[in-house]
Amino acid sequence: MSVTVKNVGEAGRGLVALKDIKVGELIDRDTAVIAIPANVNVWEAGEEIVRQLKKMSSTEKEEFYNLTRKDGIHQLCDELMEDAAGDTKSHSKAQKLIKNCNEISIFFNNDIATDDSFRCLFLYFSLLNHSCDPNSFWTGSVKNPRQLELRAAKDIKEGEEVTVNYILVEGRFIDRPTRHARLREGWGFYCKCSLCQGENLDIHQQKQEILKQEIIILQSDMISECDQNPATVSWARLCTLQSELVELVGQLTCEQLLLGRELKSLANLAQLARREDILDNTLNSWDLIIQELGVERWRREYNFLVEKLRKWTITRKKKDNPNDEEIRQFLWLM
Repeated sequence: MSVTVKNVGEAGRGLVALKDIKVGELIDRDTAVIAIPANVNVWEAGEEIVRQLKKMSSTEKEEFYNLTRKDGIHQLCDELMEDAAGDTKSHSKAQKLIKNCNEISIFFNNDIATDDSFRCLFLYFSLLNHSCDPNSFWTGSVKNPRQLELRAAKDIKEGEEVTVNYILVEGRFIDRPTRHARLREGWGFYCKCSLCQGENLDIHQQKQEILKQEIIILQSDMISECDQNPATVSWARLCTLQSELVELVGQLTCEQLLLGRELKSLANLAQLARREDILDNTLNSWDLIIQELGVERWRREYNFLVEKLRKWTITRKKKDNPNDEEIRQFLWLM
């Protein structure tokens, strides 16, 4: 056991390291106890949550009801009931929502989106608190996307709280005020991590904010370049812009967790731009990150791209402009 549950102060309960944990080390695994399709509406979700909850052990149920709850759900239920007056169908829906209000508020304050398009609740990992500069991260296991693996993103000292970034992908480049608003809206708390503490930004915080602003400007330039006929897109320019973006991301505090996505995009653009030198360097950099962090899913994704690049080697070396099929094969993530 690498971590234990402890009271960590204002944030309530959290996971704390029982020993020194090295970067890339597997901390723990957790399997979803509730899973509902991401497209299920809230009316149906409540009944399905309760149905799966009934299958849990008494200990699991106790752990579930001890989890945090989403603010405003009970008020929403009361408002829906009031608005449904005189409408039999709407009144029936509101009653279902009110009946399962506690379960709904717990689930939607702690659910995690998995790679198979489900919203899942993990009893143990629900105790992980947020930091915009986290020391750990989770990924779905290769064989079961509804089993998460938690790994160290950096060296963690014994007694240190283990944290993750709740908005790692969607909020990776947003500014501090927007980030704070998103966290308050989604989970109802004010972040006080090293990137958020204090009313005024210190030098380190200022640098991080400036880097993110520069990244967003580059992304805007890339979008403008793409907003035209594919035949006239400058793949060389896009490749150059993405190279600059990778350099900036490499200076962010959690660069190890963000670079994989950006390096994959750069590899795709290097293929389309016929830049063999950039492609080789990019794949080497991505490979080193995967080696250090030890995520099998990322290794498979890397191997898949390498194999696809191998199949398109002749086309790349001919230096011809990419056709529609090649562009579809090497789409990149903005």
